[in-house]
Amino acid sequence: MLNLKNKKGFILVTAYMVVAVLVILATSFSARTIGEKRAADKERDGVQALWLAEAGVDRAIVELPNTLPLSGTLGIGAYSTQTTALTSTKYLINSTGGVPGTNESDPNNAIRKVSAIVERPLNPASSGDITSAITASGDVEVKGSAQVNGTIDEENGVFNFEDVFGISKEAMRNGATHLYSDPANNITPVDHVTWVDINSLAEMKITASGWSGSGILVVNGDLNITGGHFSGIIWVIGTLKVSGNPVIDGAIFVESGAEFDTTITGSPTISFDSNAVSSVFGFIPSAPYITSWEED
Repeated sequence: MLNLKNKKGFILVTAYMVVAVLVILATSFSARTIGEKRAADKERDGVQALWLAEAGVDRAIVELPNTLPLSGTLGIGAYSTQTTALTSTKYLINSTGGVPGTNESDPNNAIRKVSAIVERPLNPASSGDITSAITASGDVEVKGSAQVNGTIDEENGVFNFEDVFGISKEAMRNGATHLYSDPANNITPVDHVTWVDINSLAEMKITASGWSGSGILVVNGDLNITGGHFSGIIWVIGTLKVSGNPVIDGAIFVESGAEFDTTITGSPTISFDSNAVSSVFGFIPSAPYITSWEED
């Protein structure tokens, strides 16, 4: 009888232990499941908070040049923005997104922050403001049989990119139709707005007689033209050499630190053309551009 009682007691203790282990396992599994759900919810809320912060930037851009603080709600969250004017065309937008709110002192809120630099174009100069065939910061040398039809405005230290186009170089580059870096000779297409960066090459070269381009051509480096036809505005951030027999209709701007930044030899024809100039202003990017963006 004693042995039977001992066996029953052993079985009962074992059963209690099994139940205890099962309870511990169930509790652990439940806690893990709850923890994973909380982590997933936190990650989801963080992503939505980032979207809300970006939505705040978008709204602040629409409101420019107004720089008043903005706030609003979208879905299960909210955003708030602060805009600071850096220049007449450039703004810093700081935006906070939060789920369910943007109060950073509330631990229940998932918060994400972003900041963006935005360029807002001004009204560009009209074609009537551009009256010279060549405008250069240094001296312009014209030799040989070169023909320049129009005024040569040399040693002009007051003209600048924003005055002519109404936007910064950075905004023009970001909004360019074509963006080239160290292109091959006679690169095409060149139309609407074309931006060329010269890095490892000595210069950009246009040599083919059958080459043609139009619009706004900005060369960030030296430019050498010996052939082809261009209609519109050429802006060179470097030195310009024109030789051979190319034809250029419109206007040329050259800015560099060189004493002689523009040399024209051979038999090219460069003509100021108000129609060619006015036709390109519709290509200038007019909508605000985000030039840089980062999450804080």
